[in-house]
Amino acid sequence: MNMQSLITRVRSILLKPKETWPEIATEQDSLSGIYRNYVLILAAIPALGTLIGTALFGIQIPMMGTIRIGFGALLTQALLSYGVSLLMIYVMMLITESLAPTFGAVKDRLQSLKTIAYAATPVWIVGILHLLPGLGVLVSLLGLVALFYTFYLIKLGLPHTMQCPEEKSLGYTITVVVISIVLGIILSFLVGTISGVGSLSGKLPGSGDDVHFEKDSPMGKLESWSKQMEEASEQMEAAQQSGDSEAQQKAMQNMVGTLMGGDAQVEAMSPDELGDFLPQKLMGMQRSNFSAERNQMMGLQIAQAQANYSDGSQQLRVEITDMGGAKGILSLAGFAAVGSERKTERGYEKTYSDAGRIVSEKWHDVDGRGEYSVVVGDRFVIKVEGQADSIDTLRTLANSLDSGGLESLADASSG
Repeated sequence: MNMQSLITRVRSILLKPKETWPEIATEQDSLSGIYRNYVLILAAIPALGTLIGTALFGIQIPMMGTIRIGFGALLTQALLSYGVSLLMIYVMMLITESLAPTFGAVKDRLQSLKTIAYAATPVWIVGILHLLPGLGVLVSLLGLVALFYTFYLIKLGLPHTMQCPEEKSLGYTITVVVISIVLGIILSFLVGTISGVGSLSGKLPGSGDDVHFEKDSPMGKLESWSKQMEEASEQMEAAQQSGDSEAQQKAMQNMVGTLMGGDAQVEAMSPDELGDFLPQKLMGMQRSNFSAERNQMMGLQIAQAQANYSDGSQQLRVEITDMGGAKGILSLAGFAAVGSERKTERGYEKTYSDAGRIVSEKWHDVDGRGEYSVVVGDRFVIKVEGQADSIDTLRTLANSLDSGGLESLADASSG
């Protein structure tokens, strides 16, 4: 699909959906083709709009003025937002496909992706308004309208793409939407775990065949990621042409793993294993409210252990997150944010590299509260937060954990 065809499709699905859905249902296409020629392009609009708009105009806070955020931090958030959008399309595609028999529809992954990808068009197009953050409430209202129009488009499309009985299309739509919202919240939470340290993905201009970077350098990792994405896309195309559903599923999982910069086959540590890194006592402080869990989505596993530590005079929260199969997103982390620093009358925020590890500090002078996080082995995130005498207390507590033990397990696959 060239740019003119893309524009035509956007116009037709927005203005003439009833006539367009039958045409979409009969089109010969592939999963990777739809992603490459439609989803990857349109999903970038909201992220780019927010990035450029916020960079140019800042964030307007009534009665408080304008807040300026470093471009590195903005770029990090934009890339994470873009990644979540791509993953949510995949998640909704799987949900639509798996629910098909329940509503008398035909179980077809390609048609499921068509339904979700083209129905999401209104939300992506409205995202261009983020270029003007001053519109504020208007953008939010139009975004809400676009979201409901997306739901309407799904309802219109299901009878054509999934061959769902007309009378069951509303129930089908509601079920897909509700489940997607729940999973979206979970996915956003998991991605939010690393939003403070950033990630950068994509192939930069000038990184052609005549330019080479050291393998372990940030640019080297970006170059490697770009090549892996190209290979994953080719594998997806080959699997689609083979007609082997099992190979297609494996190729799609591989593409998702590559998108996250990791390996879908790497298992995160079990709750018991990760929990062992939070001892009963830490620097004389007693552990309480301990919990550990491991979650899986789209073949990628992420585990987290957390607990409070208190000595009677202060209480700090400690978290250790194992990114498992998505660990590669941390190997790219900080490329945009490292070196960024922001200081105000209330405190400061900064991200820097310490002995090859990405460190993020946040401190509020007013209430003596802060947050210290460090990325270990490009896979684990240790975070300590709470009220303390200074950021040094949080840093010391984080460094007292067995980060060396975690680093030694960074390349291992646990069960």
